[in-house]
Amino acid sequence: MLPTSPSRAGKLAGVEVLLIFGGIAVFVTLAWYFSESAKIKRELKSAPRMSLRELPESKRARVVGAAQPLERTLEAPLTGRTCMYYVVTVEQHHSTGRSSYWKQIIKEEAGVPFVLDDGTGRAIVDPRSARVALDVDGKGDSGTFDEPNERETAFLQRHGTTGQGWIFNKRLRYREAIIELGERVAILGEGVREPDPDAPPADAYRGDQPTRVRMTSSARFPLLISDSPDTTQ
Repeated sequence: MLPTSPSRAGKLAGVEVLLIFGGIAVFVTLAWYFSESAKIKRELKSAPRMSLRELPESKRARVVGAAQPLERTLEAPLTGRTCMYYVVTVEQHHSTGRSSYWKQIIKEEAGVPFVLDDGTGRAIVDPRSARVALDVDGKGDSGTFDEPNERETAFLQRHGTTGQGWIFNKRLRYREAIIELGERVAILGEGVREPDPDAPPADAYRGDQPTRVRMTSSARFPLLISDSPDTTQ
């Protein structure tokens, strides 16, 4: 067998590196495409959009409006922001010497019923059992020389852990996504009509009471909720 020249060996090594990085890129792309968040957003974008005024009962459609509080709100754990829904995750960095990766160690999700107002009508949205895809808008990190802040520490302790490792601080990253007051939100689902006690009569003479939609998840069709601009257009 003839010896391989240095230039040819270098080219082969370059091809191998390109194949490795190409494979990684394909894997990451496929993982994102088939993720729960991406599926929710695709389904929302492809659904027919209707206004709340024209939405009939038991008709599954996409509605878009501003989220407003109903009876109570929540406080986002990492930032203290007032919201109607939040998703918080914490990931820890692991290294094996030859490779490294991030592993999710905590996920906390909570929501309360809220009002959706699209200018033509109002809906009461119950997010229980909904499938939710929110854009991350709060980020933090801690590590060897950067200890978790007060809120991060309290959040970790609530979940039975700390930022301290055997010797150094754990390398952690924190991600928070919320539905805040007045934020534009897209919802795919169906609802039933009920009298709206907070709206003035549409006809003062007749005393007709405007209605609002109440949207909840069913076993077959859970609500889909997202604040991604791709879904709210």
